[in-house]
Amino acid sequence: MKYTDYQGEKISRLGFGLMRLPVIDDDQSKIDYDKVEEMVLYAVEHGVNYFDTAYVYHNGFSEKVLGQIMENNNLRDKMNVATKMFTFGIEAPDFDPRKMLDEQLERLKTDHIDFYLLHGLHGKQWTTLRDKLNICDYLQDLKSQGVLRHIGFSFHDEYEMFKTILDDFDGWDFAQIQYNYIDHEIQAGDKGIAYAIEKGVPLAIMEPLKGGMVTFPDYPEIDAVKEKYGLGNMSSVELGFDYVYDKKGLLTVLSGMGTLDMVKDNIEIADRSSEGMFTTEMQNCVEEICQILEKTENIPCTSCRYCVAGCPQNIAIPTAFSLYNAGKKFRNPASQKRNYDRSCANIGDCIECGACMDICPQHLEIPALLKEVKNYLG
Repeated sequence: MKYTDYQGEKISRLGFGLMRLPVIDDDQSKIDYDKVEEMVLYAVEHGVNYFDTAYVYHNGFSEKVLGQIMENNNLRDKMNVATKMFTFGIEAPDFDPRKMLDEQLERLKTDHIDFYLLHGLHGKQWTTLRDKLNICDYLQDLKSQGVLRHIGFSFHDEYEMFKTILDDFDGWDFAQIQYNYIDHEIQAGDKGIAYAIEKGVPLAIMEPLKGGMVTFPDYPEIDAVKEKYGLGNMSSVELGFDYVYDKKGLLTVLSGMGTLDMVKDNIEIADRSSEGMFTTEMQNCVEEICQILEKTENIPCTSCRYCVAGCPQNIAIPTAFSLYNAGKKFRNPASQKRNYDRSCANIGDCIECGACMDICPQHLEIPALLKEVKNYLG
């Protein structure tokens, strides 16, 4: 395993994301402990030492399973544990960051968190945390006590807000952004990486394969593009990872691994990686892949949400269409299945009343399209 030098420590270039773990009976709360333990042990044995979870992953069971695996196998000293404060309920009167942290420490069976993040920050959240909850002082105090070793945030807003958050607090040890060759100009993006380097804040990268979308298991046109640039023997997985590993200023690159084969493959790819490795041929290849993806036909839903309020079955119609479009665009329905099961489980409850069609500005045949979505993703 290759490592990043970080404040006198060695952090594995590949980080293990614990959000898409194998489960039993499609229930996100029923993590398959034996499979996850096997995956984690293999990762540790092969040099992975950064494990990323969160308060809400797998309905809280991601933290619990990681804690149990560490305890059962005496792994705590071999692992850097990263987890996150769930910030989406900060306006609630009973929001208590310390109570949440104590619960996380209990779940993880540890007395400290190595990398602690404020989860999924955007503008309004950050303003509340900074001004009403004095979150910076809270985090610094816990760091001085040794309860938190490094403090950071994960991010899903736009570049200007990323810059603002970095500028508002000098105590950030790291940050986490979504980044891949499809998304390099959205959210923090290339500009965010450059600014984080300027500020001296290393980045953990999430979604390097866009949630598995850019694996292209059935896309002969993209296979042909790779052949054109002499990359026919390189998997789409490796091409996607290499685009990210090429960048400067990284702490680690997270992969939400769900099988032992994924763990093995991702470790081998990380071992072959290096900063500055992305060739002109690779860059031309991913640019042409993006051009192909832009031409994909889809359901022309604009997510205006007019259809949602009048649906007697409370079906998340725009979400269903968005997931369908992503699956079609990347020819990878499996990459959307988890979100489909979470957000659109009731899609089959459509009674074809037509209320959605009456109000749709795009005049879509919504009941028929919902059936198509269910057949494709259900």
